[in-house]
Amino acid sequence: MADYNSSLPVRSEADVDERVQVKIVDATNPDTQQMEVDTDGNLHAEAHGNDPAGVDRVLRTSEQGHANVSGLYDGTNNTDPANIGIVAHVRDVAPADNQQTERLTSIENAAGDVRALDISLHDEDGEAYSFTNPLPVFQTESDGDEIVDYNTSTSVAANSSVNHDYTVSAARTFLGSMLSVSGSGKLKAELQLETVAGSSVYNTVAVKFNSTSDPNVDFELKKIIKQITGANVRVVITNRDNQPQDVYSTLLGIERP
Repeated sequence: MADYNSSLPVRSEADVDERVQVKIVDATNPDTQQMEVDTDGNLHAEAHGNDPAGVDRVLRTSEQGHANVSGLYDGTNNTDPANIGIVAHVRDVAPADNQQTERLTSIENAAGDVRALDISLHDEDGEAYSFTNPLPVFQTESDGDEIVDYNTSTSVAANSSVNHDYTVSAARTFLGSMLSVSGSGKLKAELQLETVAGSSVYNTVAVKFNSTSDPNVDFELKKIIKQITGANVRVVITNRDNQPQDVYSTLLGIERP
């Protein structure tokens, strides 16, 4: 009998409608590697892709099961954004996705190496702080070791000077906030800072004189003076009276690393 072309038979499994059932299987391991259809009729497949180095990676979904991150900008008009950015909710007692409509802005510094988000401070009612709506500030204990350095020089001769030196502790910086000088007669007070620790070279930063009606001299420094570790803060007191007198001085500030 001569050979002739013949089609292969199609196998089926009996069910209610006697349909032909098809399986997608691995060519090498068809019995163990078969594609699955779940109870919802969804075909299960694992997606893969190569990373920048060419390594095969499994593509994962988000916690919500999305292949891309759900980053809503407008819940009605842009439910599938082209990019992901920081978006703020409109203030509401119960924020929802459709209220994510506020894009944040930023600014670049003069050097071009820092790009920071804009910041606008407001109170709990959303009103901006201003001259008529000031930001409340509370003073707390100073961040450092408080320094109260007192000195007395007795019987300072007329037209003579004495020094009250304070040496900044090792590995600390001194921040001076006030200097008080007093005497029974006329005097001149100079506040000086040593330029380099141990150099004995000083720069004068403030000078004051007392008077007969007001024998006390207070340096209420509007800007805190700063002195480096190991260097001196010097108070030079000159007796400008016509007889010896005792002079007193107190330096206030803090030291911190």
